[in-house]
Amino acid sequence: MKLLISYIVFVFLFFSQSYANKSLDNIKNINTYEATFIQSIINSSGKEILYKGKIYIEQPSQMLWKYDDPIEKFVHINNKDVTIIEPDLEQAIVSRLEKEINIIKLLKDSIKIDNTTYKSTLYDKVYTIKIINNKLTQIKYVDELDNKITIDFKDIKQNETIQSDIFKYKIPYDFDIIKK
Repeated sequence: MKLLISYIVFVFLFFSQSYANKSLDNIKNINTYEATFIQSIINSSGKEILYKGKIYIEQPSQMLWKYDDPIEKFVHINNKDVTIIEPDLEQAIVSRLEKEINIIKLLKDSIKIDNTTYKSTLYDKVYTIKIINNKLTQIKYVDELDNKITIDFKDIKQNETIQSDIFKYKIPYDFDIIKK
């Protein structure tokens, strides 16, 4: 009887570990990612600001954060080039990052903590990542201003075709352009 129970436990653990490794492998093989998001920013005084929108990522270098609430804003990232278009302010901010923002790299370098939680370090910042049903569902970190950032993802599509024109943009001719 003890041998049978030991065998059942072993098989269960083996398949659980195989499933967990498969789950991580699936996450590490993401080429495209699309989801709605809610981003919470809590400052050191405990004040919270919520942003809502949609994110699109296509390897190796395209990303679009489309904010809908509380204001409309588009953050286009191509490698290290960033263009932020703010229709309500009739302005666009064009800049170049010192370091590339790469969520897929963050996932690929992650280390498993428990069944759904992974940790990853990118540019000396520690990120906590939640993966449920083989899908990235949350990222948490503390930014350089000590704000606690949580981004929850829903309506997730991974490795599905994203229309390439989603990453194209035009800055309206009457917008102010701020170069940083």
